[in-house]
Amino acid sequence: MGSVQKPHVVFVPFPAHGHVAPHLQLARALHARGFHVTLVHTELHYRRLQRAKGAEAGAEAAAEATWFDVEVIPDGLSLEAPPSTLEGHLDALERNCRQPFTELLRALANRPGAPPVSCVVADSPMSFAALAARDVGVPDVNFFTASACGLMGYLQFEELVKRGLVPLKGSGYKTDGSLEAPRMQTTRCSASTSNRCVLSPPPRPSSLTLSTTSRRTSSTRSQPSPPIYTVGPLSTIVASLPGDSTDAASLLKEDTECMAWLDGKEARSVVYVSYGSHAAMSADKIKDFASGLARCGSPYLWVLRPDMAANVEVGQDGLVVPWCAQEAVLAHPAVGLFVTHCGWNSILETVLAGVPVLGWPMISEQTTNCRQLSTAWNIGTELPQEAGSDEIAALVRAMLVGKKGMEARERTLEWKRLAEDATKEGGSSYVNLDRLVQDVLHKGL
Repeated sequence: MGSVQKPHVVFVPFPAHGHVAPHLQLARALHARGFHVTLVHTELHYRRLQRAKGAEAGAEAAAEATWFDVEVIPDGLSLEAPPSTLEGHLDALERNCRQPFTELLRALANRPGAPPVSCVVADSPMSFAALAARDVGVPDVNFFTASACGLMGYLQFEELVKRGLVPLKGSGYKTDGSLEAPRMQTTRCSASTSNRCVLSPPPRPSSLTLSTTSRRTSSTRSQPSPPIYTVGPLSTIVASLPGDSTDAASLLKEDTECMAWLDGKEARSVVYVSYGSHAAMSADKIKDFASGLARCGSPYLWVLRPDMAANVEVGQDGLVVPWCAQEAVLAHPAVGLFVTHCGWNSILETVLAGVPVLGWPMISEQTTNCRQLSTAWNIGTELPQEAGSDEIAALVRAMLVGKKGMEARERTLEWKRLAEDATKEGGSSYVNLDRLVQDVLHKGL
């Protein structure tokens, strides 16, 4: 009797921390189930990782190699002059990466020491990876790393455009009810995917995401929908596995002194502020946050990337760092509030830590996430986009020590328990992960 071929899954995440991290988590979970794993970085992202980790890069690469392979494909981008916008980055990936990835898949088919590729797991924005997989006859799976409500927003947006409902016309849309309909449950039009998509033609990132999801779901009008497997939060599943951490995605060296700083603070007294790895905001808005945080009356830990931190005045009881281990910070007992851009990874991490949210969304489905957490899940509230320093200080105080904040904390702890139950053996996410393995990833072996 011949031996069963070991399955080999190739992961292709979008090059940002919030995308690479869940890919690594899913990869780790599959590796524990007997899969051979390859993670594909684009060249610019890989060079950034090397620069961020410096001398540690070689040791980390060796540690990573114990459980997954790393491949790098050219993307035509320069470390010295990277794209200035997300749209430009996505456009370059779509234009430059399909052929190199196709060649990589063909090379992996005959590479000694690794089984043939049995499946490609492609991040939703990385549409070239799915097309390349089909070019060489390898099955592909779309990994949507954002929220389910965000996915529903994207899927509805194309229909809104076809019906002429967006972009909105005229100047009275803010007061005439246009932003309130049509709606998903608890989601108004202004909270669907991105506010600016509602007011102007969809920008390139939204168009790419829409085209990818459209390709995946184009058959749903005449055939049954393709299977969807909800498997999060993956970090909880991975935490139960033996072995090392999967956190090899950080583009910036993580500050370690902030944990000792937190050790000296009272329980639930610290405001933690972070806008993720891709956020951009004006110098005036950064000054508003700096002033509001300095006057909120509580200590705060503020993650400001070097490209955002110019001329920021830090309050007497504040600490500004370029990057940190966010899960560890949120889990620290001193942290009582998370001011966030509402990226999905951040929302999952704050729920698992039991920390309520003050949301300030910026791009993509972050507006949808913020709307949901404030109106459906009740784990926080939204900070108005136009808020000045006074309103920032007042809302931070209200959410940290006020009645609304205390109620949000209780609701967050309820969601934390639900998330933990879902990822335990026999829970919905745990079962769905096993179904994904049996129905899709092991198919044909």
